Amino acid sequence: MLKRAKDNNHLSHAYLFYGPKGTGKKEMAYMLSLMLYCKNDVCFTCDDCKNILNGNNLNVIYIGKDEKKTVISKEQIESLQEEFSKTSLLNGPRIYIVDGIDLASQAAQNSLLKFIEEPENAEESIGIFIADELSNVLSTIQSRCELVYFKEISKDILIRNLKDEGIDDLNSSMLASITNNIDEAMSIYGTEKYENAKNMFLELINCKTKYDGVNFSAKYSNYNTTTGAKDLSNDIAIITLVCNFIITFLDDLLFHLKDNDSLILYPLYDKIKAYKQTKKNVEYRLSRILNSFDKLRYNVAPKNVFFEVMIYFLE
Repeated sequence: MLKRAKDNNHLSHAYLFYGPKGTGKKEMAYMLSLMLYCKNDVCFTCDDCKNILNGNNLNVIYIGKDEKKTVISKEQIESLQEEFSKTSLLNGPRIYIVDGIDLASQAAQNSLLKFIEEPENAEESIGIFIADELSNVLSTIQSRCELVYFKEISKDILIRNLKDEGIDDLNSSMLASITNNIDEAMSIYGTEKYENAKNMFLELINCKTKYDGVNFSAKYSNYNTTTGAKDLSNDIAIITLVCNFIITFLDDLLFHLKDNDSLILYPLYDKIKAYKQTKKNVEYRLSRILNSFDKLRYNVAPKNVFFEVMIYFLE
């Protein structure tokens, strides 16, 4: 679709790529950039391709969420606007990719809206916005973009592909609960944060009582200067993974337990079934956990989110 639009000179001035995480939205944003600059029909080997992929093309600017923050800030958008106010030294369209527009603050989105409506100069520019949750993007931004939906690949295909890569059943299932992209899954697998999050989740689902939960939270929230043990409960990346595991666990229980062939976390079938037998009001628990998880977007301390999620899961 995009290639046809490019060949026919019908490209939009702004695109909004949306759909589940891990469905190739960012990759397609860069593919569009390559299509506009590569003279060899996207060869990946020429200087133009390499410069874009390595972040060395001054006309292709990428903005993503800062590693230490949970939202794209207004300051990042203002920096983009300042950059685009300068005359480009290169020929070709100027492309800006905003990865996580649905994670941008309202102030940032409003600034971006003004930028879409009133570009800083007359040079040709194309904006590519990437979102997992379309509902978190201002409707006024949506209306000014061409919307492109990226469909989620089935989890069973992803799990099968991961197993073909030599990853065991449990890890394949857990990785499939946090991404739909096999390359991203492979890059996450075996990392320290992933292993810590996996261990926390597996230990949490073995807790039977609130007393178990107290011991569990104490274990993962204490920083010990003598042993070097870290306060894992305040690491946003780890807590994000743990919350995703828990949400998938409860989602499996509510919607897939009767047809266990469709379970994502099927290696944990016995744990999921046991949880259903001992806990009531699972819908309420999942609703509250989703609300707590969403607080990570608003700079609530990961430790506080972690404790809330744990309480709702175990109470």
